[in-house]
Amino acid sequence: MSRPCPVPTCTRTMPGNLTVCRACSTGLLRDLTDVPSLDLHLDLALTRQAKLGTSGGRAEASDEIDPEVGLTLRRTPLPWDQRAREARDVLRSALVGWVRVLLADDERPGPTCQACDHPSCVWIAASRTPTDTLPALARWLIQQRRALLAHPAVEEAVDELADAVRQARRAIDRPAATWYAGPCGVRDCTADLYARHGVRTIRCHTCRAAHDAAAREEWLLDQVADVLGTAAEIARALHGFHDRLTPAMIRGYAHRGRITAKGENELGRPLYRVGDVLDLVL
Repeated sequence: MSRPCPVPTCTRTMPGNLTVCRACSTGLLRDLTDVPSLDLHLDLALTRQAKLGTSGGRAEASDEIDPEVGLTLRRTPLPWDQRAREARDVLRSALVGWVRVLLADDERPGPTCQACDHPSCVWIAASRTPTDTLPALARWLIQQRRALLAHPAVEEAVDELADAVRQARRAIDRPAATWYAGPCGVRDCTADLYARHGVRTIRCHTCRAAHDAAAREEWLLDQVADVLGTAAEIARALHGFHDRLTPAMIRGYAHRGRITAKGENELGRPLYRVGDVLDLVL
């Protein structure tokens, strides 16, 4: 016997033995899988200096204007993009909330040792305490997907997490087939510039000022040079600029000693500096 899917935004029917329809459960897992990529792009959005200044795009006394690019070079600490920060807070709150819900329902015993190397204690402790980062929280929920999908309130998880992921995507979204080129900055114009790949000149749709695309692209890539990421994250982030770059290529650079890891993430995967990869692909 079929019944309506309980997710508020879903109009499908489903077998009576399911808690939510298969489309909603698949969408939930897909959203969780996208969180590591969203985390990297939110980091990039949070550190776009020219776009995100607290002065609304106007130069301050402590700032310098790059005469070639026309963008403000700030000597103060990096500002925050309010929209990206709010999106990250909402996403973290949703992930943490459902991790806590599942942990509260977990009745497995242990660990009983304060400090030991027993495999069972290590496994139980790790499964109960994911690292407080967006990728780690999302991966933990994916690992616990059977418990999540079987939870009586799973329709709330589908709705809440989908909304949080949508908000994060909107915070980093840009028009298709274009790249973000910073704010205009001409005569205090704060309109965002987007350019199609291969163009030589970018024209502001608000004030009609013209900007050199090559200089803008060089400036933008320089802003993310010190960001660290895994091979997969960097390849995904730079795909719009270098569509032939793959995670395997980055790992190959590291294997041949052309780049070196700058640390590891919570899963032990090496982290590379974006600028080191850019030096090779350029």
